[in-house]
Amino acid sequence: MAEDEVIDVLLADDHVMVREGLAALVMKDPDIRVVSQCSDGIEVLKKVAELRPRVVVLDLTMPRLNGLDVCRELTRRHPQTAVLILTMHNDEQFIARSLERGASGYLLKEAAAEQLSQAVHAVARGELYLGPGISRSVVQCMSGGADDPYDRLTMREKQVLQLIAEGKTNRRIAEELQLAVKTIDTHRTRLMRKLNIHDQTSLVKYALRRGLVQLG
Repeated sequence: MAEDEVIDVLLADDHVMVREGLAALVMKDPDIRVVSQCSDGIEVLKKVAELRPRVVVLDLTMPRLNGLDVCRELTRRHPQTAVLILTMHNDEQFIARSLERGASGYLLKEAAAEQLSQAVHAVARGELYLGPGISRSVVQCMSGGADDPYDRLTMREKQVLQLIAEGKTNRRIAEELQLAVKTIDTHRTRLMRKLNIHDQTSLVKYALRRGLVQLG
């Protein structure tokens, strides 16, 4: 990236007030331009394909498709776009999973006011950015290719899993994904078999443990 090039940024968070606050923060920097704001994971994938921003500032807790899966898809489909995770989660497992899935940076929301602009510039330059309070030793928590049953799921199965965990019925999921109800049933059966989970309650608990959804 050229030194004088304006950095196009897409902001992704499911809370309007948070997005507006972030936009106000970064727009104080004349070298950063907010090109779009998104409220759910599927919308992020569509907007990035359309706008090709240099940086996506992404929350982990997103409806319809969580931030970790959005991050993985973005780094696969759009390697020229850097992903900066901005979240309240300071658990090392979340940080390690984010880096494993291709995130270029990880910043806690509590530090956003002072650090967001700096973090955007760093990841736009191709650097790894870890915000205040995050130790670089977190890379030791990365799995190093260890087998994770979740990674065996297709992207569609991950979408169905998240929507189930959000409390949506098969019919509602079918409407959202524009698929037949029978197709949703098939995805549900396959993902439960891959995860070795046999009932919906256990499936929701699994999604909660992984941080795909949150209570409340």
